[in-house]
Amino acid sequence: MSGMATDAAIGMMDGAYFTSRSELLDFFNTTLDMNLSKIEQTATGAVACQLADIMFPKSIPMSRVSWEAKTPPEFVSNYKLLQACFNKHKVQRYVDVDKLIRAKYQDNLEFCQWLKAFYDQVAPPLREGYDPVAIRARGKGGKKLPPQFQPRGGIGGPAAARKAAGSSRPSVARSRAAAPAAAATRKPTSNPVKKPPARTVASKENTKAGPSNASRPRGAAE
Repeated sequence: MSGMATDAAIGMMDGAYFTSRSELLDFFNTTLDMNLSKIEQTATGAVACQLADIMFPKSIPMSRVSWEAKTPPEFVSNYKLLQACFNKHKVQRYVDVDKLIRAKYQDNLEFCQWLKAFYDQVAPPLREGYDPVAIRARGKGGKKLPPQFQPRGGIGGPAAARKAAGSSRPSVARSRAAAPAAAATRKPTSNPVKKPPARTVASKENTKAGPSNASRPRGAAE
């Protein structure tokens, strides 16, 4: 199905425009592993750019997307990347940048509703190996993301947590394997059997030196 046909199928009375705010936030946060709490946080255009990057691989230079954008001109730069991607794939959707960059709830809500519906219809299956957090790190401000664009599990995200958990397993296995060897190494040094010979030698030396008082007969003269 072409982008043009898909876009034409999403009219203002389409069910997509009844998608709730919470559903949209959950969709963005789950798909892109981020921490959006308000629809207005999508006004920078960066979120739309990354979603388009999933739909149309390598169509947006993600290194040019600004995650630290704070001013309207910076927002516009992101939307230009998005519009260029849409033009390339013949997605006939007019992106009203002037309205979106004002960060008004209703304008951005309607655009996000359309964006999710469009994604649901044209996005390929989840791309193997696609790490949304690593992709964001390539962009402007990607090394120090604002809180709303950080992964849900904090810096590093669930992927990093799974990697850390996986890397810890071999060390646990190695420590278990090393335990018997360590125990075997400790045995010669902690074996008390060697102590009696030392005492035996000492007793022989005492015997050579002469009988002790304990070995003399009772009543014997001194």
